[in-house]
Amino acid sequence: MRRPQLLAAAGLALALAATSACSDSGDGGSAANGNLASGGTFTFAVAGDPGTLNPLNNTATTANWLFRFLYQPLVVRKQDGSIGPGLATKWDFDGTKAVFTLDPAATCSDGSKITPSVIAKNFAWVKDPKNTSTVIGATLPNREFTFAADDAAGTFTLTLNGPFSNLLPSLSFMHQACGAGADNPAGLTTASSGSGPFVLKTATPNSEYVMTKREGFAGNDAAGVPDQVVMKIVDSESTAANLLLSGAINAAVVNGQDRARLTAAGAAEKTYVSGGVVISFNHQPGRITADKAVRVALTQALDRGAVAKVVTQGLLPDAGTSVSAAQPQICDDVSAASAIPAFDATGAEATLQAGGWSKGGDGVMAKGGKQLTFQLGYSTATPGAAAAAELMADAFGKIGAKATITPFAQADYTQRVFTTGDYDVMLQQFSNPFPSTLIGLLAGPFPPDGTNAGHVQNKAYTDAVTAARTATTQEAACQSWTAASKSLFEEADMIPIASWPTNWVVKNAVMDTLGGRPIAESVRLLQPK
Repeated sequence: MRRPQLLAAAGLALALAATSACSDSGDGGSAANGNLASGGTFTFAVAGDPGTLNPLNNTATTANWLFRFLYQPLVVRKQDGSIGPGLATKWDFDGTKAVFTLDPAATCSDGSKITPSVIAKNFAWVKDPKNTSTVIGATLPNREFTFAADDAAGTFTLTLNGPFSNLLPSLSFMHQACGAGADNPAGLTTASSGSGPFVLKTATPNSEYVMTKREGFAGNDAAGVPDQVVMKIVDSESTAANLLLSGAINAAVVNGQDRARLTAAGAAEKTYVSGGVVISFNHQPGRITADKAVRVALTQALDRGAVAKVVTQGLLPDAGTSVSAAQPQICDDVSAASAIPAFDATGAEATLQAGGWSKGGDGVMAKGGKQLTFQLGYSTATPGAAAAAELMADAFGKIGAKATITPFAQADYTQRVFTTGDYDVMLQQFSNPFPSTLIGLLAGPFPPDGTNAGHVQNKAYTDAVTAARTATTQEAACQSWTAASKSLFEEADMIPIASWPTNWVVKNAVMDTLGGRPIAESVRLLQPK
């Protein structure tokens, strides 16, 4: 059975190796002192249920965390952002055609061999329109691809209809089913069928998911590897903190004020940049934010650094510079931030006046008999968003723009952002790992034919995206992705506010992550203190 590259690189778990833009405290390195436990259960808390257990039709963050324990992709991303072996030991990619050579020792949890034909079943299921797989759009650009499996040669070949420079990093998010699961991915409702280091034992939606160690998996006999891993659903940070302190769980994401009492109790914490917080402006005809002068002025009115400090609860207080800030970033697009309208309240009023707006006796700007009033929305699932919205509304008010703060429950928020487009200004939190994952929101067809619910039409952006996707080198692709971001900022279509933190707090265990996502092979239990 193959040894996953991430583990082979390692001892990495025991050292909790640092990534860029992260910080840590506590005793994360204590495992190096010989304090590893034998067997036992590692339990980590997540805020929401993962949903469907079909790895080919669920790309949500929480699901991704669960799937990392149960499945492997063809290739993985390493902590420096480079590509490493997954189920494939080597690959050859020319921009449109990728040939993967599979590990001949790779096996499924049921003991069956993972051949190129097994991989082909995954791509066939994803390609079938009737399955409406979320892999399309999130991982693969479209269904216009072909594939071929050569079991004798041990190779799987994927050919796209056009260049896609992000193919390999994107495929690191496509978890491959095997065995009976590859024959019927939709049937994976209470069980797993993968090649990962753990196997799903029980699934209790909105409560917990229990996984057992896969005997014989390379590396699973190392000291400290738990016999069992439990992913528990805990929707309150304070409750998760209490469970950590009591020893009922080993790890949780805690970004807020509960951090202090956890670290005082000896828990280790580490902050990762797992995404970005942005403001999006709706461009639909009739919306007040369809006016570029309004979008630019509202951006000028904001001290983005002050808002960043509030929305991240002090974890990442610097103003955001990217709409896809998740680490490791595939491109350093920081130079695009120069196009973001700078904080200048006086200049904001001048921008509005140049656009035909004037302040009335009540202090509210108006144009053509219409006042500059609008809805400022946010998801209640984003901690810190309510306080950030208050700060933003106050800043808008100072330039004569009147915002009505509207909190949305997560399901309603998702509908508005992706489907109905019923919003004016939205404070959004993304965990998108690549700039390509935002294309559907910022270009292309409107609902119901697409997800461009804000009706953004920015030709410079779409031209740059096309150039990025068809680039033949990573350097050229990054230049185009940076140009794409810059065009968004120049038109004030989407403005970064902050980088989004995922602050893991771990007690009596160590666990490494990639961009905030747990690395299953890195988990080790320590002797309780």
